[in-house]
Amino acid sequence: MASISISPEDKAKELLNALSTTQDIVPTLITDLAASLVAARANPSTDEAKSDIKSLQAQYLDQCNTFLSKQLSNDENDSPTLQLHSATLKSLLRMIMDDTPFTDSFFASPAYPSILRLNTSSSTPRSASSSLDTKDTPKKPSSSASTASTSDSTKGVAPSDLKPMIIILLSKAFEMASNKDHVRDKSTEIVLTDIGSDKLKTREAGFQALGLIVQADMSIGAGLLNKEGLLAELMDCIELEPEEIQILLTETLSVACSDTKTRTAIGLQCGDFLKSIVHKGATKNQHLKGAAAVALTKISLAESRKDPSVGMAGLEGDSTKAGSNNNNIGSAEEEASLAKLFSGLLKDDKNDNNGAIQVNAVEGLAYASIQPAVKHLIISDKALLLSLFQLAEDTKSNPLKYGLIIIFNNLTAFRKRLSPEQEQMLKLKKMAGALPKSESGMLSNQEQEDPLEDEPVVNRRNMTLTKLGIMPALHAISHQASENVAQSLAMVLRNLITPTETRGLLVQQGVVRLLIPMALKQASQQQKGESTKTASTQALAKLCITLDPRLTFKNQRVPELVKPFIWLLDSTDQLCQFESLMALTNLGSMGDIQILSLIVQESGIEKMENLQFSEHTLVRRAATEALCNMIFFEPVFEQYSDPKAGKHKIHLMLALCDADDFMTRRAASGALAVLSTSPQVCQMIMDQERGLEILSSLISLGVVPKTISKAEAEKVEAKAIEDVMSGQDAVAVVDHEVAVGRMDELRHRGAECFKNLVTIGGKAMSDKIAAQGGIQLLANLIQSSKSEAVQYCAVEALKGMSEQGIQLQ
Repeated sequence: MASISISPEDKAKELLNALSTTQDIVPTLITDLAASLVAARANPSTDEAKSDIKSLQAQYLDQCNTFLSKQLSNDENDSPTLQLHSATLKSLLRMIMDDTPFTDSFFASPAYPSILRLNTSSSTPRSASSSLDTKDTPKKPSSSASTASTSDSTKGVAPSDLKPMIIILLSKAFEMASNKDHVRDKSTEIVLTDIGSDKLKTREAGFQALGLIVQADMSIGAGLLNKEGLLAELMDCIELEPEEIQILLTETLSVACSDTKTRTAIGLQCGDFLKSIVHKGATKNQHLKGAAAVALTKISLAESRKDPSVGMAGLEGDSTKAGSNNNNIGSAEEEASLAKLFSGLLKDDKNDNNGAIQVNAVEGLAYASIQPAVKHLIISDKALLLSLFQLAEDTKSNPLKYGLIIIFNNLTAFRKRLSPEQEQMLKLKKMAGALPKSESGMLSNQEQEDPLEDEPVVNRRNMTLTKLGIMPALHAISHQASENVAQSLAMVLRNLITPTETRGLLVQQGVVRLLIPMALKQASQQQKGESTKTASTQALAKLCITLDPRLTFKNQRVPELVKPFIWLLDSTDQLCQFESLMALTNLGSMGDIQILSLIVQESGIEKMENLQFSEHTLVRRAATEALCNMIFFEPVFEQYSDPKAGKHKIHLMLALCDADDFMTRRAASGALAVLSTSPQVCQMIMDQERGLEILSSLISLGVVPKTISKAEAEKVEAKAIEDVMSGQDAVAVVDHEVAVGRMDELRHRGAECFKNLVTIGGKAMSDKIAAQGGIQLLANLIQSSKSEAVQYCAVEALKGMSEQGIQLQ
């Protein structure tokens, strides 16, 4: 017998009837109803059904309001009512996804204020309304996430678990609304009505609603808070409210400080209230004190960035006071006081199980640790650092993880230096009088840099964290980390690895286990995903440069590193390019056929060759050195030996043999010394207009003919020493032995090329060399150089010419 299919509209009607007549509501019924309504809207069975769907949606919203209005029992956190609330929120999110008409109906229905008034507190301390929550909470949930079954996910739900659900739901609803001004006005009406009530529970619900709106959508929340006279009115009565309401408002103000206009208003209208809590002992409630301190820290740091002379004095709203020396000292003292308060909250054993206090303290330190003085305070406090490490190992809270990794990032970060182009642009803007205060601060920071941010100081901070044992904390933070946390984690690891002294210890502590997965992960199109991959790959490159890859990555397959290193060559950051090239040089020197093959397969050769044209000396040098190592690999050797494909490659190598940088010349001439064992390459060298001239300059470097005077000979040697010791390796006092050693390195490579040209290229090439004075140059080289290797090559070249019938004079 064929089964009878039922339309989504009829299924929705059936479920609505069941929900309105059943006393014991099963959460899955509301979930199934939402699924039926979504299906009906997507594929209405008839034209008449389209109008019926709107009616069904209205009935659905009425049912949602009924469910959300049910009060929780006092003794059951895991009550059926709570499960029903959770299922209703998730079903509403499913309905709102990509459906603007329904979203507008939602805001017009009583279900919206019922959601704002839901009780999200419990017998345990209220979860903190931190801006860390909004930074690390997804604001645009995927449709797949919203359509998941709630039958299992609603088990074991606590009242505080409803809060993130509500924020996600409101965030999506605000985004989908067709008239945001109307939504803001509606929200303002609900909040002000509740806050103005003479009933304590209603007022508490109003302040909670204000916080939810601010976290869900800052533009709507800021519009509400900036309503004329609202903040002043709240300040007039807030001190008379219970501390639970003061906490709700203070945490909301802290979150709202991320909006510039609102932060300024909060500083002016609420500054005295916040300072009375933190500095004047108006309360002993650590939760309230921590929340107020976070808000003060945000205001202070924002003012400091606008004008470094302001700091906390900006709260007074008196620009003349802000510029005085006394206020500057007071500002520094107050900021240090706030940092000490956060430190004390974290080190206090009484707060170990209070998530709200921990979130506020971590968030406050995350903001405050931007300041060099606060970094010094934290790194000097071993007990505080151990508390932070332990908290990272214990917590499963994403907001806490985010705050902790921001603190570690601030502690480990090196000073950002402007490029010459950026510095020049800032100076031009300053001269034109068009420089914003924020950029003016950047320029003044270049002129008067804080010594606490100097590289040796940051290196010591990184060494302290490494020796104290930060790695277990970072391993814990990495577990199921969000993209924001992963990005900052990769940066922290790169910073820790930057001092060479920390690298061996970090490898022993398992840093490679963290870095490899992040480096191998396919970078997303989002900037965060790419930044994570870049930072982790750069950190691995640093390890490869100074440590033996075979020992450093003994538990990993070294060939896996090739692809991310080559990927990093495409970075616009020249430091990333340089370090990746150096790492590939070391991998190539291992002689592993698999590694060499992978470098070729991943277009590594082409990218190295492109970077030989870099304007930066170090990048150009590293690219040439990496290629010099690859020349020994037969497929690469064949590419360069091919008369068609290799012509321009040989031309570039010859040009780099004449570069100003000694190490670039050494690598390029070394590559040619190997390549010149090919007859085709010998011919390409001779065919180049200046090929023989450039090689002659190598073997004549610092060579003094006996026919010149002593004074002239000293000039020749001095010029040669200056030549090989100039550039990046310049020193105040030149070591003569080092300089001669460098000259012999270049002479040896040049003499090897001449030997190959003679013995492999044949008599025609030997005649050309002799015609251009090569015999005399080689003879002078034998007499001048004390290096046996140099003398051997020169003698073999002359011997080959003699055997070919060329008369030696």
